[in-house]
Amino acid sequence: MRMMTVSSLDKIFPDGGVNIPECGGVMLKNERYNFQVAVKNENAWRIYGTRLSVTGGLSEFVSVRAVDSVPATVTTYPAADGYVIFPLGKDSRLYPDVLRPENTTNIAPCKWAAFWLTVQNKDGLPVGKHNLKIDLFGENGETLGTTEYNLEVLDAEIPDSDFPVTHWVHYDAIANYYNIKPWSKEYYEKLGSFLKSYVSHGSNMLYVPLFTPPLDTKIGGERLDVQLIEIERKNGKYKFDLKKLEKFIDFALSYGVKYFEMCHLATQWGAAHCPKIMATTENGYERIFGWDTSSTGDEYLSFLRECLAQVDGLLRKKNLTQKTYFHISDEPNKDNIARYKEVYDAIRPIIKDYKLMDAVSDSGRDIIDIPVVSTTHLSGKCEKNEFAYYCCSSHMNCLANRFLNMPSQRNRVFGYQLWLNEANGFLHWGFNFYNDGLSHKSIDPFRNTDAGEHFPAGDSFIVYPGEDGAWDSLRSEVFFDALQDREVLCALEKKLGREKLEKYLADNGVSGWNNYPHSAQWQTETGAKIRRMLAE
Repeated sequence: MRMMTVSSLDKIFPDGGVNIPECGGVMLKNERYNFQVAVKNENAWRIYGTRLSVTGGLSEFVSVRAVDSVPATVTTYPAADGYVIFPLGKDSRLYPDVLRPENTTNIAPCKWAAFWLTVQNKDGLPVGKHNLKIDLFGENGETLGTTEYNLEVLDAEIPDSDFPVTHWVHYDAIANYYNIKPWSKEYYEKLGSFLKSYVSHGSNMLYVPLFTPPLDTKIGGERLDVQLIEIERKNGKYKFDLKKLEKFIDFALSYGVKYFEMCHLATQWGAAHCPKIMATTENGYERIFGWDTSSTGDEYLSFLRECLAQVDGLLRKKNLTQKTYFHISDEPNKDNIARYKEVYDAIRPIIKDYKLMDAVSDSGRDIIDIPVVSTTHLSGKCEKNEFAYYCCSSHMNCLANRFLNMPSQRNRVFGYQLWLNEANGFLHWGFNFYNDGLSHKSIDPFRNTDAGEHFPAGDSFIVYPGEDGAWDSLRSEVFFDALQDREVLCALEKKLGREKLEKYLADNGVSGWNNYPHSAQWQTETGAKIRRMLAE
């Protein structure tokens, strides 16, 4: 049995082995620190029930999870750059990504496996140098391997962050995967596990399904009803019940959510139609707005005035008006920006006291309060209120992203870029999109990581639906490490000044959104240096 400690930026493939060995690291006393232990079964038979144990300094603050692999068919596009792990034609394979919350795993003959170790104490770890002793045991308690890892805790802390980060939660995906009714007791139990993962990995702004979100749905198609507002329409008069919405908001706040974004009020890629909105009418429970109704129609606008006035009252009661954002339509482009502007002008007066945010990259950045701009369209620092986002389009020019087939360093370097380019927030569309492209059907993300061969594997979700609730991914941990890097730079900026720190990054090869050394070793060494600079 071979056994060694490995960087969190490595990906241990069953047939690949170790590329980034690492025997120690540096962390601040209140941050989260990750590393791995890789093991190889050199026998001709499968080893069952191996168990990893950690003793020694800091061991009480160490959690261990097994790294499981998932299959990927589509991992990138033909026009993609070369900063990937496997080139096209050799990329369809198993990728390590799932962090199963157990310290045991089975290892196939002549294959590698990995454990993910996380060191964390929000109240602060003891400062100094610590040695962790790591043992691997067989299912009968026999010792299969032993190694060590040295960790230095510096006397400095990362301050609390108010940097807005949102990943869109797809509420129908949770209901479909677990076969439970939205907003039932069982549903909230599962949702709680997803929000725990969500907030603990740096996301603090939550997407709210006032109505079933009109996202990634084929024209004329429908996704499962997850509408929070209960509506009654009789004789042309509306009544609104916001009890479900209030419960949802209180639930989210209890998990540490700080900001809210209300779902899109018009359909995607053009804003032409209404979202699916259900109500109890004289005919029963039926759809009253959708693909067949105009987003600027008098009936819909009159409905929004009444409905959103009720929502506004609830948000004022909760003191959330300054922490709530609204959406019009996702990703308008130059071909439909005129229609978007028309819908914007019609709806804006209805929610005049709130900020509006939308993903507007090649058109519309001068219209919206909070333009959310793709990194493919950002050439330098963000302007005024601009957020940044990336998705499947960020596969060229070595832009940061987190597809399964991308090196983890490409995920981690994003923290430097967010600080350097003064992004005012970050948005990603896929926290848990467990549907195929345009939501024709739901999928099992443990078996299908590319949305039915529609997006590059890893684009559409960053968390897995485990048996007992949400399971984190290797990619979600590395992304959170990137957010921590950003916070270290923010703290260091107060100490050294922005000009000096920008020069330091420039001298180390970091500029814009796609210029950086393609080196995990550089990433690790630079991370240690800026932490030591903060602690000096």
